[in-house]
Amino acid sequence: MGPRLSELTTEGYIFAAGSGTHAGASDDRIIKPGTLGFHMATVRLFARLREMAGSSRLSVEGSTVGEVVDALSEKFGPGFVAAVVTARIWRNGEEAERTDPVEDDDEIALLPPVSGGVTTVRSVPQVGLVVPLLTAAVVIFINARGDDAWWAAAVVGVTGAWVVDIATRMDMRARSFPALGVLVAVVAGAALPHTLGVVGISVAVAMAVIVVLAWGVGFEGHRSVDSLAPGVMVGILAAAATASLVLARSAVSPDPRAMDVFVLTVVIATAAGLVVERLVAVPFLDPFTVTAITAILAAVAAAFFWDLDVAGYLLVGLGIAITLVAGRGLGSLLRAGNLSLTDRVPGYLASFDGALLAAALYFPLVRLVL
Repeated sequence: MGPRLSELTTEGYIFAAGSGTHAGASDDRIIKPGTLGFHMATVRLFARLREMAGSSRLSVEGSTVGEVVDALSEKFGPGFVAAVVTARIWRNGEEAERTDPVEDDDEIALLPPVSGGVTTVRSVPQVGLVVPLLTAAVVIFINARGDDAWWAAAVVGVTGAWVVDIATRMDMRARSFPALGVLVAVVAGAALPHTLGVVGISVAVAMAVIVVLAWGVGFEGHRSVDSLAPGVMVGILAAAATASLVLARSAVSPDPRAMDVFVLTVVIATAAGLVVERLVAVPFLDPFTVTAITAILAAVAAAFFWDLDVAGYLLVGLGIAITLVAGRGLGSLLRAGNLSLTDRVPGYLASFDGALLAAALYFPLVRLVL
C-alpha cells in the first residue's frame, strides 16, 4: 500500500514502512516528492550511520548512488553528512562511485571506517590499497634509475595526482577548489630549484600563494574563503614537497643518499601502516604507532646499510615519523572537513597525505641535521 498523505514529513520526505511510519522501523522507505518513478534501492547502514538513522535498512529512491546518499544526508542532518563523507560505498557487493546508476532492487551499503584499522568488508580487493602501492613502486623504480629529469617528472606526476585526488574529494563535498592553480604551483616547485638552487623552495612556496590567490581573482567561483584557504594550504604543501624532493637529489643536497633514505623510509613506514589499518586486526596496535616506529627504524637501518650518519638519520627518521602521522590529520581535514586520526580518510591517494607533508619538510630537515 502506498504512503498516506499524513506520512509526509516536514523535511519533505515520505516514509512508507512495513511496520511503522518512522525512521526507526525496519524496511522504511525514503521517497523525495518529485522523484517517484526513479529506481528503488535498498540501503544498508552500519555502525554510527545505523544509529543516526535509527534503522539498519532503508528503501530509497534515486537514479544514481549519489542521489540515494544525498537523500539520506538531507533527511538525517549534518551529523549524518559528516559521517557519510568518510564511509565506503558498495553496490551489490562491489565498491561504487556516486555516479554509478541505480536499478530496482540494488543493494547499497554504507560502511563507516572502524577505529583500530579493522574494515568491515575484506573480500573485495581495495583500490585504495593497490593504487598507492603501485605508485610507490613507480617512485622506487625511477629513483633507482638515477636520472634527475625523470625524477623531477615523477615527482610532478605523483604530486599532481595527489592534488587531483584532493580536488575530487572537495568536489564531492560541494566545495570549489582551485586545482589548476595548485597544479601550476607544483610545476613551479620542480622548475625553480633547477634555476635558483636552495632559494627555489622559498620562491616556489611564495609563487604557490600568489597563483592560488590570483586564481581566486580571475575566477569568481574560487573567491570564497572556503575555496581559497584549502587551495593556499595545498598549494604551499605541494610546491614545497616538489621543490624539496628535487633539491634532495641535486648537488646541493648534504648527502647523495638522502633521497634513497627518504624513499625507503616513507614507503616502508606507509606500507606498514596500511597493512595494519586494512588487513590486520590486532588489539592495541594502531596504524599510527606502527607507521611512526617503522619510519624511525627504517631511517636508522638505511643509515647503517649505506654507512651514513646514524645519529643524524635517527633525528631525520623522527621528523619523518611525526610528519607522516600529522599528515593523516591534515588529510582528513582537507578531504572530510574534520580533523580525525581514527576514521579512514577517503581518497585513492589518501595514504600519501603524510608522505607529502614529510617531503615538504625533508630537505630543510636534512640540511639542518646532517
